[in-house]
Amino acid sequence: MRMSNDSTHIDRRTALKLTGAFAATGASALAGCAGGSGGSSGTSTGTDASTGTSESDAGGSTSGSSDPTTVVHGATNGGTTGILTTVMQEQGIDEKHGLLLQPELFASPPKVQQQLVFNADIPTGYMGSIVATRMHSKGEHPQLIGPYMLYHSYIITRSDSDIDAPEDLRGKRVSFASTAADAWLKFVVMLDEAHDVKREEYEFVQAAPPAALSLLEKGELDAVLSFEPLVSKALLKYDFEVVFSPREAWREAESLPLTTVDLAWTKQWYEANPDAATGLAKAFIETQQYLTENIDGVVENYSDSFGLENQEQKDLAKERLVDIYPAEWDIEAFQESEMKMVEKARDLGLIEAEPTENIFNEVL
Repeated sequence: MRMSNDSTHIDRRTALKLTGAFAATGASALAGCAGGSGGSSGTSTGTDASTGTSESDAGGSTSGSSDPTTVVHGATNGGTTGILTTVMQEQGIDEKHGLLLQPELFASPPKVQQQLVFNADIPTGYMGSIVATRMHSKGEHPQLIGPYMLYHSYIITRSDSDIDAPEDLRGKRVSFASTAADAWLKFVVMLDEAHDVKREEYEFVQAAPPAALSLLEKGELDAVLSFEPLVSKALLKYDFEVVFSPREAWREAESLPLTTVDLAWTKQWYEANPDAATGLAKAFIETQQYLTENIDGVVENYSDSFGLENQEQKDLAKERLVDIYPAEWDIEAFQESEMKMVEKARDLGLIEAEPTENIFNEVL
């Protein structure tokens, strides 16, 4: 049925635009974050939004009071995001909290975020605060619970370039997968905030990693915003260097943590499954703690999932991945950080939506 002009419900096409899926390279753009090979373009079990299954049935079903509650969770196939669900299942952390996690795997983080918007069969996953704010302005109700991962993207350049500091990015060609992604928008905010480099002062070039790294090496790009573990691999493979860390700049400016994406679910699913929701949040905290305390072993045991090809890459990844996962949740600092970032993005004209605390759900 065609929607009326004053409808506030977001349609599939608008959802795709807002989550960056219309980017030409969006499907494979974040393959390094999603896994070594980039994964498939769909889910592992063929879940379809047209099945008509209710959110309660799909995302929080249970066959009995003593049985674990099944929670469907949008995730990526490997990488720094996908490893969370893999470790949670293999360590039995989900069952410890009364859950049976059922990951539905997608090729990239933008695809995961889309599911929370238009696929009722996948009511939990992750989403960035800026995207969540946009969704709320369109009448959708994703809720952010706590940090999924801390921000781990960096600006890298060739060591022989004339870019020695963030200020030198003026007039340069800077690449990332999509201008709609939180990772890019948070970089834009911090480059302006910390170094007074305005968005219009550098050229955005859309390219999917690792293709962007190859273009940088050839001199067809001047700088690339890339994420771990691709950064670790690039530093060893090419004569590259890191010239800017948005997360470090944010910490120096605000004394607050900066996340890439956050644990998220739909308001409807939470209202139907409050106990499962609380268990899911606790399970993620425990999984993040496990990863932080055992990162060396995790990198060794899941090197294929991270896309690491040799021992040298593994050793560097152990150093650079050690603080990606928060060892504990400071909800007050998390919410303050996300609200400030959204406000700054709005003030810079990066988004039109007004910041709102309604994007949060404080279950713990």
